[in-house]
Amino acid sequence: MLVHIMAVRARLASLHVAEWVCGEWILFYATEFFMSAADSPHLFYRRVIFEVEPGLCRVAMEDEHHRFELAVGHDGEQITSVHSQAKRTPWSVCPQAERKLQAFVGQPLRQRISSRLSGIDAKQQCTHQYDLLTVALAQALSPGRREYVSRVRGAMHEYRHAELFLDGRQLLDWRLRGTRIDSQDVFDQRDLRDLMGWAEAELDDPTLEALYVQRRAVMVAASKGYNLDLVPNAGVAMRARAGACFVFQPERADQALRMRGSTRDDVQQAADLLSDWGIPLVNL
Repeated sequence: MLVHIMAVRARLASLHVAEWVCGEWILFYATEFFMSAADSPHLFYRRVIFEVEPGLCRVAMEDEHHRFELAVGHDGEQITSVHSQAKRTPWSVCPQAERKLQAFVGQPLRQRISSRLSGIDAKQQCTHQYDLLTVALAQALSPGRREYVSRVRGAMHEYRHAELFLDGRQLLDWRLRGTRIDSQDVFDQRDLRDLMGWAEAELDDPTLEALYVQRRAVMVAASKGYNLDLVPNAGVAMRARAGACFVFQPERADQALRMRGSTRDDVQQAADLLSDWGIPLVNL
């Protein structure tokens, strides 16, 4: 095991920057050369569903590393309850983050998402469930069902192709050099690491929400090509990611064991995710 970990570290040492974010390596390459991802074997999907009825917003998200389901109660003005099911996670302590989600009770519903919520410390939350609840604050005002599907082709050393669909309609179509976007939209030449301040000031509500959903999917997709089961616990990555989220707090990182075998290797299309929630409108 030690030999494997050293090999992973040696691989990362050849890169400009390597960060660990709640179960996935985020790699930023020093070189400007990126291989084409057109024929890459690395294909990542994330599917997110919101089902809204009076007083309740149900949320489900699945990708190859995670599956969460949330039931968010509200009174039409603010959140009144949050219940979470962490059905598949990269770390053993991830399900314990549900108690932190109770900080969302009392948060007002809104038309426009915000990455910073009053009274909630995002670094004490499960990153993925925090993101889902942030979007749910806006989704809960509109009854019906909505579905995001993200597809990212390529590993971080490749010129990746990232797409986002909402209810079968393509919203975003990006090429990525590491975390820098090449596109025909307002995101061209923006970097995913530092664009949220600009985005919240400049983008309309639907475009900001699309960015928020896709940014996380692209970050998680950065783990393609790496065997995360070689990392025994979150404490191994504390030097880079101390305090980044619920898992990476000093008091629990060493106890956050890698859930070996939790990463799905059988996802070939969007329909392979959340299959019990129905067939996606766009099955990429």
